Amino acid sequence: MGTSVAFGCPECGRKVRLKSRSPGRRIRCRGCGTLVEVPFFPRNVGRRRSRRPRWRRWTPIGVGMAVVVLMPVMAWRWWQGSIRADRSEAIAQAMARMDQAERLGDPSAAFLAADAALAVARESALEPPGGLDRLIRRRDELAIADVAAQLDALPDRPAREAMEQARAIAERSASDPALGTLMGRAGQALSEAARRWTDEQLGLAQSALAAGNPAEALALSDRLAGDLDRPPAAPVAAARERLRGFVAGLVRSNGILIEPIELTAGPAGSPDDSYRSALRQVIRDACVRHGYLPAPPDSPLAGLWDEAPFRFRTTLTEQYGASYLQSPHQTTLIRTELQLDRSGRTAWSNYFEARTRIPLPGLSALESSRMEIGSEVSREIEHRFARDARADLIEKLQIKLGSLPRPASR
Repeated sequence: MGTSVAFGCPECGRKVRLKSRSPGRRIRCRGCGTLVEVPFFPRNVGRRRSRRPRWRRWTPIGVGMAVVVLMPVMAWRWWQGSIRADRSEAIAQAMARMDQAERLGDPSAAFLAADAALAVARESALEPPGGLDRLIRRRDELAIADVAAQLDALPDRPAREAMEQARAIAERSASDPALGTLMGRAGQALSEAARRWTDEQLGLAQSALAAGNPAEALALSDRLAGDLDRPPAAPVAAARERLRGFVAGLVRSNGILIEPIELTAGPAGSPDDSYRSALRQVIRDACVRHGYLPAPPDSPLAGLWDEAPFRFRTTLTEQYGASYLQSPHQTTLIRTELQLDRSGRTAWSNYFEARTRIPLPGLSALESSRMEIGSEVSREIEHRFARDARADLIEKLQIKLGSLPRPASR
């Protein structure tokens, strides 16, 4: 909708008002009645141009961009300052704990506090109260006092606990330059603790051997070997030699080396490792019951069994057996040879056969009838025959091993 405009009548001068611009149109003046022509009126398009300087218009934008850029920088600096303040406070608190523990005569707690303060100071590159060099000297002095106090307390501790503590001290002394002067003393303490623990355990082992229980004597010795078979080796070398000498005596009288089972697989294929493990465990258990001493599994003393006087060998041969009833399927037959040697001579041997049982345990009447009338051989059925024969072997093996002679009877 247009805006109202006005012009003066050229005859009488009275204002003539118009509701819209209509240049060239003739209208009648209400004052004198003369027809007059509407003049041309220019239009005001758009707003009046601002006369403000340009820099005033761009100032808010510049301020906003500066805020966007500077705020993260300021936040980062504030955060870093907050972290440094927190770490400075952590250093101060750790040093306060150090002073308090030192006053209470607790060098271990004082050392831990000093070590914590030094670690934070170095990590954050902050200067602790009194300076970094002073804190380093105090930390080293407290480390020496802490280790010296622990070494002094070792003779009053139980033998195994003292040995473990002495080993930890020896390892700590080797890794901390400040404790270099205590390395010799730590090694001597470990050697003494190992001697005490070896005396205690070998005493129990000798008592078990005297009571006719060589297996218990070997078990005690193997546990002791595990305790001694850890670095550092030099301080416990004497204790290890004593132990090896004792176990070597057990091996010379009762040691037995159970050789890997020789197995020739039949048509059903080779059994899995669990089957061999089960057979080996049956043999091992029987040997132990009869007074023989197999090498403990994964023992650091296992090398001593290279000179064991007894050897046990097992040879298995799997093959087809008789036909199963009237079916085309063949059962499994396992020929088994057992031999115990002493110093290269046969001390005991046994031979037996294990076979698929007829009727096969677990075979349903429907499966049995299908086997009898069927003309094709089922590999799955033959695998079942082999598994049953192997189960029969384990049962018979346990019985046959009952006749093993004892080492003393030879």
